[in-house]
Amino acid sequence: METRLRKSVRLVGVVSVVGLMLMSACAKSTTPSAGGGGGSPAQSGSTTISTASVSGVGTALVDAKGLTLYYLTTETPGKIKCTGSCASAWPPLLLPTGATSATAGSGVEASKLGTIARPDGGTQVTYNGMPLYLFASDQAPGQDTGQGVEGFNVATASGMAASSSSGGRY
Repeated sequence: METRLRKSVRLVGVVSVVGLMLMSACAKSTTPSAGGGGGSPAQSGSTTISTASVSGVGTALVDAKGLTLYYLTTETPGKIKCTGSCASAWPPLLLPTGATSATAGSGVEASKLGTIARPDGGTQVTYNGMPLYLFASDQAPGQDTGQGVEGFNVATASGMAASSSSGGRY
C-alpha cells in the first residue's frame, strides 16, 4: 500500500511540474503589433534591420534587439505561407503602427528592404523580397536555434544562409 501511495504522489508531482511548464510556455508575455498576425512583440518608432555575427552561420540579419532573422525557404517573393500556428512559432517581423518602412542599419542595403501585407493582418518587413521572421525559441542576440528548422534559414545580407537538411513543413 505504501509503495502504491508513493507512486501516486510521484505521479501527481510529475504531472504538476509538466502542467506548470506548459502553462508557463503558453503564458509567455508578448503584446501583438497592431494589425495582428500573431507577430512579433509591439514595437515603437521604426524597425531597424542590421547585421551581426552569429556563431555557426556568419553574418546574419538581426532586428533592433539583435535577435536573428529568418526566411522560409518555401516562400517566394510576394507570397506568405507562414500563418496561424506557423506564425506563433515564427513571429513575422512587423512594422509598428504608423511606420511605412524599415530602416537599414549597419551592413544592410536599404534598397533591399521592403514590406508585404500579411493575409492575417499587419505589414511584414521583407529583405530582397523575402518575408522576415523571428524564432520564438531564440531568446538572446546571437542565437540561431531556428537554422534549418521546418524549412527556415537564417537571413543574411546576401539573402542566403547555410542550407538546411531538414525539409520545409510550411
